[in-house]
Amino acid sequence: MHPSLMRAGARGIKLQASWRLAPLLPVRIMSSLIHLIYNSAATQAMSPSELAALLEQARNKNAAAGITGMLLHVDGCFFQVLEGPAAAVEAVVAQIAADPRHTRMTTIIKEPLAQRAFGEWTMGFAQMTAEELGPLEGLNDFFTAGHVLTEIDSGRAKKVLEAFRQGRWRVKLSAPAALNTAARGARSADLAGSAAPARASTGAAEVPRPAFSMAYQPIVDANLGKVVGYEALVRADRHQPTAEVLQRLSLEEFAAFDEDARRMAIGLATRLGLSCQLHLNISPHLRLVAPRTLQTTLETGARCGLSASRLVFEIKHEATVNEPTPLAAWLQPCREQGVKISLDNFGSGYAGLALLDQLQPDMLSVGMWMLRGIEGHGPRQAILRGLAQTCTDLGIDIIAKGVETLEEYSWLRDEGITFFQGFLFAKAGFETLPRPMLPADLA
Repeated sequence: MHPSLMRAGARGIKLQASWRLAPLLPVRIMSSLIHLIYNSAATQAMSPSELAALLEQARNKNAAAGITGMLLHVDGCFFQVLEGPAAAVEAVVAQIAADPRHTRMTTIIKEPLAQRAFGEWTMGFAQMTAEELGPLEGLNDFFTAGHVLTEIDSGRAKKVLEAFRQGRWRVKLSAPAALNTAARGARSADLAGSAAPARASTGAAEVPRPAFSMAYQPIVDANLGKVVGYEALVRADRHQPTAEVLQRLSLEEFAAFDEDARRMAIGLATRLGLSCQLHLNISPHLRLVAPRTLQTTLETGARCGLSASRLVFEIKHEATVNEPTPLAAWLQPCREQGVKISLDNFGSGYAGLALLDQLQPDMLSVGMWMLRGIEGHGPRQAILRGLAQTCTDLGIDIIAKGVETLEEYSWLRDEGITFFQGFLFAKAGFETLPRPMLPADLA
């Protein structure tokens, strides 16, 4: 029996523990070792006998595969460290991911390993009464006094285990949000504040259509269940994406094009009945954009009945901004008139911490590079949680852009993200203000 064994004297006291048993494998340095840490949520409550059966299954399977580690269970959350040859670990993880007894599996760490840190640990977990655990050899105090944690070699795995013991990296299964599939097949769910879809008139007596036009993609406030803004996106005259237009321009033409695009976006959006904010992109070649062109944008808005307070200037992540202080000064006159500033695709290109500090925007967006598959990607989850806390402290709104799956949406909602944009809700509509679909829990 391990000397740090702790037992409760009264039946009914809950213990949250793992078991430490005799070594399954000799501790030795192996080639191509990795360790992988994940967490997941149990899909249903498990009885003591079911937990014991799962323990035995994991112990035998991992021993046969040459895998060591630790498996913990607490309050419906699984947390496991696996170490061994890369191919063996990946094969076991694939089998684990397909197990219907858990879901929302998130990889927290996956990296090469010089030698095993858990060579004398087998798999084990439990949340049972002390009396139920009594006959089981090797009960350790991971969740109580924590002496066993001090015996683990220092490293990232130990740090993450300590975070788990302190209550982080816990994931519980909540009722999943599901799209109203009937509505998806038939028609979009109505949203308060969204304009009816419409087409720009193209009659023969009107001014000829230019070589480009605009598409609009809605931004949804999931708390309020309505559209709060549309991002204007340049499209070629046959609906091709922005790149089809930009590649036709010389560098010297960018400034005039940037100004024309914003003015066209305002004029078309107001004709379509825009009743919320309009997000306008600022050229990535900021050094070519004169301050007066921003003023003409505001003047166009005023003529169209769109006040400066309903405009959001999005600084593109490709923007060639090496020094953010001049940019902040360049935008200040617009901010004084009520324009809001957003950093687009934060963390990409130059849209980083220096801009966040110097510009102190009203909002920022995180894009597909961070959000794609985030429900199963631990490092990006940690990054976004830290960013969300920073934005909360600074009073900055976060827009999750490029959301495409219910799993991404559900994880982000659980983390308190409110504003969304992406194909899950609506694709950009060419010369229309499309009505998005909402997950059924917000309908």
